[in-house]
Amino acid sequence: MRLTSTPPTELRESAAAIEAAALAWAAKADRGPLSAEDQAALDAWAAVDARRAGAYARALAANAYLNRVSALGADYRPPRRTMGRRAIMTGGGALLAASLVGAVGYGVLQHRERIVTRLGDVRRVSLAEGSAITLNTDTVVRPELGRNERRILLSRGEALFDVAKDPSRLFVVVADAVRVRAVGTSFTVRLRDDGRVDVAVREGVVEVRRGDGPAIRLQAGDRQSVAADGAVATERLALETIERGMAWREGRLDLTGLTLGQAAAEFGRYADRPILIDDPEVARMKVAGVYNLSDPKGFATAAAMSLGLETTPTATGVRIGRVGGR
Repeated sequence: MRLTSTPPTELRESAAAIEAAALAWAAKADRGPLSAEDQAALDAWAAVDARRAGAYARALAANAYLNRVSALGADYRPPRRTMGRRAIMTGGGALLAASLVGAVGYGVLQHRERIVTRLGDVRRVSLAEGSAITLNTDTVVRPELGRNERRILLSRGEALFDVAKDPSRLFVVVADAVRVRAVGTSFTVRLRDDGRVDVAVREGVVEVRRGDGPAIRLQAGDRQSVAADGAVATERLALETIERGMAWREGRLDLTGLTLGQAAAEFGRYADRPILIDDPEVARMKVAGVYNLSDPKGFATAAAMSLGLETTPTATGVRIGRVGGR
């Protein structure tokens, strides 16, 4: 597929609409080889916006690797078909990432059904009313779908919410004492171990409120952090930066702007092979780049080389330190 940028004069298509169309195309491709007419239509569709090809690759990854998986991990089955060169060239990176992460699955989320992802798993589910939730590693959500409100309880981890428009029923994500309200938008919510809640808006507008405090409106490109003590920090970012922060959906981790210590902690969210850093000065060194979530050792080796450090294997992971222990 030939990828082009979306002309600035065109109305920007929502991520939810793109992913819905991508799922439809992937389902059709999964039933058998596309006809020449269908292949041409798929090419034309993907050429309009680079996001479409990425969404199609992720949908193919889910179909090819875990279409028959209802329980994560142990029930993994190999792909049912061999992918053509065109699909491999377009979505190969996403497919590899999906298989390495361990679980990218699609299903329908029922009322009050508790959905859990284990360490290293990523899973996408759909609500019966049309919204979709993509759960990051070690995440727990539970929907409470009422007549006047669609409430999602996030008790652990991080999730991306692609919300179907329904003005008659509010869509609210509750993470600890923080409520995030949205109507027809796309955003992530992360509940950290220290009680801090991070919200990043990909599309549309959301309102964030802690307890009985005032509601703060965020729009696409805004990222906000609400500390356990109520302190709020908001920053305005480019949409490309917001998207890079969601690279975990494709099995990747964007470390731009992080310290080595922060990067090691992020990798720790996805694998039980820790990256250990004993020297505080080393932990404060800056890193950059995009890495595979399933390869913390590879990241540690690359980071050590670029920073003039060395790695030492441990019983369960790897340690990064100064050369010769200096």
